[in-house]
Amino acid sequence: MHLTDFPGREAEEKVMLVLHRHWFIFLKNIIILVLVAGAPLVVAWIWSHIRTWELAPNSLGYALVVSGGALFYLFLWILMYGYWLDYYLDFFIVTNKRVVDIEQSGLFGRTVAEERLYRIQDVTSDTQGIMATMLRYGNVYVQTAGKKERFIFEHVANPEDVARTILHLTDKIDDRMERPGDPSQFIAAAGQQQSSAPLSADQMHKN
Repeated sequence: MHLTDFPGREAEEKVMLVLHRHWFIFLKNIIILVLVAGAPLVVAWIWSHIRTWELAPNSLGYALVVSGGALFYLFLWILMYGYWLDYYLDFFIVTNKRVVDIEQSGLFGRTVAEERLYRIQDVTSDTQGIMATMLRYGNVYVQTAGKKERFIFEHVANPEDVARTILHLTDKIDDRMERPGDPSQFIAAAGQQQSSAPLSADQMHKN
């Protein structure tokens, strides 16, 4: 996905990576839904060959079976739509200043978490399983010193390259420019000012 702008982007902020979950995760969910959708057809086929009892077209039982089947397939369509939203609207953004995790929760909920690159302490990647190894997808774990201590980029393509890119961006951050509010700097500066301040008359008398 190519994305050059997103809500909240700063003026000089450049988008470096836009990551979705790997397409195989969405395909796997669709395959499961297709198999589940075929279950009633298999039952109907077995029923048509056994024919131990039949439902009259105008009977209550027939209406209940048809209504139940319609609700069942409607539920599968809604579930598939939810999988699609989860795949398409969940994405991770890496810029030259921060990482952003945008997660869609249902149809009307969205959670956005972000952290500055200078707060990132460690980045690791993890690939497990035969399919993940063959298709080259996995998880990227971003350890931070912020409120959200750990960002997890789940099932993204080429996790090793993603981790390497984030580490490369963090290495380029200038601490003096990106940490204007670092408490250690103020403490050090206060100590220097206190040591260089002239002594008062009472202090000289005590010495």
